[in-house]
Amino acid sequence: MVGVSFPKRNKMMTSPNSLAVENLSVSYPDSKEPALQKVTLNVAASSILSIVGASGSGKSTLLRALCGLESPASGTIKLGGQVLCSSAKFVRPDRRKIGLVSQSGDLFPHLNVFQNLGYGLTNWRRADRKTRCKELLEAIGLPNFEKRFPHELSGGEKQRIALARALAPRPPLLLLDEPFSNLDSNLRQSLRRLTADILRKEKTTTIFVTHHPEDALSTGDSIAVMDSGTIIQCDTPRNLWRNPVSPVAASLFDQINQLPSSNFPNWLRANELELVEESHGGFTSGIIHEIEFFGKTQMVYVKIQNNLTPVIVEVASEEKYQIGSPISIKRKRLKAIQSKRLSTEHKQGICF
Repeated sequence: MVGVSFPKRNKMMTSPNSLAVENLSVSYPDSKEPALQKVTLNVAASSILSIVGASGSGKSTLLRALCGLESPASGTIKLGGQVLCSSAKFVRPDRRKIGLVSQSGDLFPHLNVFQNLGYGLTNWRRADRKTRCKELLEAIGLPNFEKRFPHELSGGEKQRIALARALAPRPPLLLLDEPFSNLDSNLRQSLRRLTADILRKEKTTTIFVTHHPEDALSTGDSIAVMDSGTIIQCDTPRNLWRNPVSPVAASLFDQINQLPSSNFPNWLRANELELVEESHGGFTSGIIHEIEFFGKTQMVYVKIQNNLTPVIVEVASEEKYQIGSPISIKRKRLKAIQSKRLSTEHKQGICF
């Protein structure tokens, strides 16, 4: 796995909003394997770390451990140099002052928008509380919504209010647990951009868990990929996209193909392949089994001998192919297809 430091570790540790997790492990009584296995990561102050992984990879368990809802079997959690969890210390969730936004937002249904936003500001002066709520409503594009109740809001409006409520007390760390997953595509894109803009203006250190690759790539300053309770890769979005450490990491961001063992590399993305007539050569041949049309592009599924699953090739929508036709597959000449994609040595379990 690639270890990336932004900024250097010693500078991060002096910041009040930096997060340091070292060798964190969490186990459940009814599970044979740990939910988290020696996870180590460092998140720079005011930066956004996206976390991606398949269901059951440990993403939600990590968030629960960070906010104090899980008691780790071992490891340490430090926020701004303050120990939140270690073998000798455990800070209660309500004393960690960490913000959390879930998929559903979890607004209080009996409180209006202003009361929801001010829920975590009970120790603030009334005038300051009013000013803070007003500036957040303007930031999320919902001015004059103070007196509305949650049942009067749309799904996107509820998530914006939930984000503003979590940011209201200026937490040193904000956890976003797939906050856009229940929204349609267009609304998710606009809310994603709005959220990233607000987080950077507020300079809030953030961990953003998502299963949407475009959300992770466009929002995070860095991305951690989780698999089986460990971090298998951590890097900047561009580096991770160009050089994923394994097919598992690559498959979380795009459609990939496992190729016959005689080919190198042994996997390629669907858009790194092209279809040619059998007479024009190619590294393998097969029969077109299925075609999926998506408007701008289409996916052509080619069954080849000795391969358990079809090879998927992304082609332009104007190209015409027939199911049942013989076809050959070639690799495109792309800079992204590099041998170092598979040959780079990586440190496992560490994310800087």
